[in-house]
Amino acid sequence: MPFDPSSPSFESLNSFNVISVGLLTAVVILVILPFRDPLASVPGPFWARWSPAWMVYHALKGDMHREMIQLHDKYGSIVRTGPYEVSIADPDAIQLIYGAGASFKKSDWYSVWQGRRKFDLFAERDASVHSTNRRFVNSIYSFSGLLEFEPYLDNVLSVFLSRLSQMDTQRIDMGYWAQLFAFDVIGELTFSKRFGFIDEGTDKGTFVHIDGALQSAAWIGQVPWLYWVHDWLSPWIGNHLKITNRHGLLREISAREVSQRNSVPSSHPDMLDKFMDVHRNHPGQFDNAAVMSMAASNIFAGSDTTAISIGAILYYLCKYPQHKEKLMEEIFAEADAGRIGRTNVPYKVARDMPYLQACIQEGLRCHPAVGMSLPRVVPPGGLAVNGVHIPGGVS
Repeated sequence: MPFDPSSPSFESLNSFNVISVGLLTAVVILVILPFRDPLASVPGPFWARWSPAWMVYHALKGDMHREMIQLHDKYGSIVRTGPYEVSIADPDAIQLIYGAGASFKKSDWYSVWQGRRKFDLFAERDASVHSTNRRFVNSIYSFSGLLEFEPYLDNVLSVFLSRLSQMDTQRIDMGYWAQLFAFDVIGELTFSKRFGFIDEGTDKGTFVHIDGALQSAAWIGQVPWLYWVHDWLSPWIGNHLKITNRHGLLREISAREVSQRNSVPSSHPDMLDKFMDVHRNHPGQFDNAAVMSMAASNIFAGSDTTAISIGAILYYLCKYPQHKEKLMEEIFAEADAGRIGRTNVPYKVARDMPYLQACIQEGLRCHPAVGMSLPRVVPPGGLAVNGVHIPGGVS
C-alpha cells in the first residue's frame, strides 16, 4: 500500500506523535528536572526557576527593591530568583560574600557595565587584574587622600546654600537639587571646576542619560549575552541600549577635561591631577584610557549615589520632624561651642556628633543608594547558609 501523508490514519498518527512529544517534554520539565536541580529545595517564584525572564521583568519594571523585600518576607532568608541565582538576606553572609579576601567572583552581570573598556574598577571580574588596578588608585580614595579635598567641597557647599537662600520662599524639589549639588561637588573635586548645575538650576540633560544607563544595565545585566549580540550587531543596527551612555557621554566629558588639563593646569589639586600622576609613573599599566575611565566613574557612580543618600536623609528628617528637631539641637550646641560655622562643618567634628551620625546611618539603611543586588558567584566548594547548601557556580 503506497504511503499517503494526507490519509486520516497518518494525520492521527502525526497528532499522536505531537501530543506524545509534548507530554514527554512536560514530564521531563516538571518531574525529572526538579530532582536533578541543585536548587530545587530553595523556594521562590515559579517562573524564576526556569529562566531569567522573571528578573528581567522586574528590572524593567523598576520594582526590584520592593519585590525582593516581599519575597524574603514570604520565603525566608534564601530565595531563588533565577535558574542559577539566589538572593540571600542574612547579615552574617555579607562579610563572607563581599568582604576583603572573599573568593566570590563577580558574575557576568558586571560585563555589561564594563563593555570593552580595559580599565574599570567597578566591573572588572578578574580578581588579580582588579587587585593590581586598585593599587594604582588606593591612596587617592583613602581617608586621608579624600580629606585633602574638604576645603573645595566646602566651597561648593557655600554656593549651594547661597542658592537655596535665594529660593527660601519657593517650593523646590530637594531630591533634584541634591543631585545638582552632588554633581557640582564631583566636578570640583575631580576637575577643579563645577559643572554649573547649581548656578543654573538645571542638569543640562545629563541626568536622563545616567538614569537611562542605570535602567538599561539593570535588565540587560540579567541576560548579558544579549548585550554582546547587540554589541556585535551595532555597526548594522545602531545602538539601542542606553547602558552605552556610560561608555559614551561621560567618557566624552572626561576626555575633554583630560585634553584641556594637558594645556591648562588646575586651579587647585584635584583627583584628575592624581590620576595623571599615576599615568606618568605607570604609563604601560595605567594608560590615558584608564585616566578617563576613573574620571568618568567619579561622575557616574560618585555623584548619583551621593545625591540619592542626601535626598533620602533629608526626606526622612522632614517626614519625622521630632528627629529633625533633635538633630538641630545637636548642631546648635556645636555652633554655640564654636566648633562649626553656618556653612562649614569639618569632618573631624561631624564624625563626633552622635545624633548626626545616627541620622546618616539610619537614612542609608532605610534607603540604600543601590536598589538591587550586586551578584557574586559561589566558589567551587559551595556555600552553606542557614542550613541550605548552595552549589558552586550559582550567583
